[in-house]
Amino acid sequence: MRLHPAGTSLPNHGRRARRARLCLTAASGIAVLLSAAACSNSVNGGGTVSNTITIAAVPGIADAPLYLARKEGLFSAAGLSNVVIKTYPTAAKALNALQNAQADIAGVDYGNIFAAQAQSGSKNLLRILADGYDAQAGVLQVLTMPGRSTNPLDLAGKKIAVPSDGVIGNTPSGEPISLDSAAAAQVLSSFLGNNVGSVQWVKMPQGQEVNALAHGRGNLAAILVSQPYVYQAEQQYGAVDMFDAASGFTANLPLSGYAAMNAWARANPEAVADFKSAIARAQSQASMAGPIQTVLPEAAGVQQQAADLVTVGSYPTTTSVSELGRVVRLMVGFHMLPDSAVNLSSMLNGS
Repeated sequence: MRLHPAGTSLPNHGRRARRARLCLTAASGIAVLLSAAACSNSVNGGGTVSNTITIAAVPGIADAPLYLARKEGLFSAAGLSNVVIKTYPTAAKALNALQNAQADIAGVDYGNIFAAQAQSGSKNLLRILADGYDAQAGVLQVLTMPGRSTNPLDLAGKKIAVPSDGVIGNTPSGEPISLDSAAAAQVLSSFLGNNVGSVQWVKMPQGQEVNALAHGRGNLAAILVSQPYVYQAEQQYGAVDMFDAASGFTANLPLSGYAAMNAWARANPEAVADFKSAIARAQSQASMAGPIQTVLPEAAGVQQQAADLVTVGSYPTTTSVSELGRVVRLMVGFHMLPDSAVNLSSMLNGS
């Protein structure tokens, strides 16, 4: 199988038939039989990609199955022989790489995926290939320091730092600035009601958030961080929980997924199928603590000791339209997306 630029894909059956003919004419006698057997296995397994597939990712726990798939040879077993994982500091930059053909697939948060899709207007810009990472209790926390109020009611009008890697551009003033902060705002609204709009969301790299809170910089009342920074803040500085941003309506909220440009996905159906097969196997293995902990140092940049102790969310092996709908409704509710701007069926099926 070859990868093709968007719009130049050969029909699926045509590529495979031509590959079989080439194999069968490459030798004679016994060699023909051996060659034919090899071709049969190649076709059934999805074939060998002759071009590099580049996957854009933001360092963190969410995309750890990518590293697990590479470590365990799941990509090559599925037919993707040359997969490169290229890291970007923010989801916006990873999606920009995708849109500029510098990457073929991106593992990023759904907030940025849906915002990009909404900004494309009527165009079917992005295809969701697979769900990536869903929240569980303890993976997305609002923290403060000991001796300060832990009552969420006291956050009205205060500053809360949020991870800058998931910030969405051009969000309305006074509204959450990322999917993570929208989840926190949803939980906080049960305490503050409409006064939740008085909270000031301040973007920072997560390591900087922890240090700013611990050393009293930036006049922060609290920080919103994901793992492993929750673990770092609690273990290193004694930070205490105010509330879990993934609770109530936001419990088990889908946080990130794998997307491609829809035109690229249409042009490379075999590569899409092979990627989905490999990532599904990796997600399944990631449901056990052992395999995923071994790749967290590379994926999230944490020491192995911390990797063995941090709380990890779930890695779904299927994609649920209704669950993704919760993300869309959350963002629409905070005016981060126009109503009816995202057609989930179209994004999943490429229609």
